[in-house]
Amino acid sequence: MIKLKFFLDKDEEVKWLNDQSRKGLALKKYILGFYIFDKCEEDEYVYEIDFLNSVSEYASFKEFMNENNIHVVSRWYRWVYLRKVNDYKGFELYSDLDSKIEHYQKIKTMFKIAFIIELACLFIEIIVPLITSQMRLINFIFISIIVFFSIVIFGAYSKIDEKINNYIIQKEA
Repeated sequence: MIKLKFFLDKDEEVKWLNDQSRKGLALKKYILGFYIFDKCEEDEYVYEIDFLNSVSEYASFKEFMNENNIHVVSRWYRWVYLRKVNDYKGFELYSDLDSKIEHYQKIKTMFKIAFIIELACLFIEIIVPLITSQMRLINFIFISIIVFFSIVIFGAYSKIDEKINNYIIQKEA
């Protein structure tokens, strides 16, 4: 079974994957918004997602996960989809506040870079047609699309920033 869904919040995606597992669907592969599932026993697996520091650490990360009975289901760039057999004890990769803060800081940096790239694209899409005096309808369409994605990315960035701040407050309490 294939499902198309987009997430900008890792925690919502994990929750959704675990909901699918409760319905008897096991993630087999993830490819750019497409989730490919196989049938499994209801609630057989529990899922988590990690964001690697770099693509080059994938082999050692996978080996470490296998040693801990955690299966790497799929990888998309630096995102890694993990599962383990549900023992009803939970599945949390980052249990202390410092590691959670560090983890979400990496994700926040990724959104920050994506936002800067979107702003650069927006600047180019506005300036070049103005300089060449060739602003057309297609330019307005592209500008609208870029603005939409910029807003979405900034929203995701803000949400992650809020999570980090909440963890910092918990840590200081």
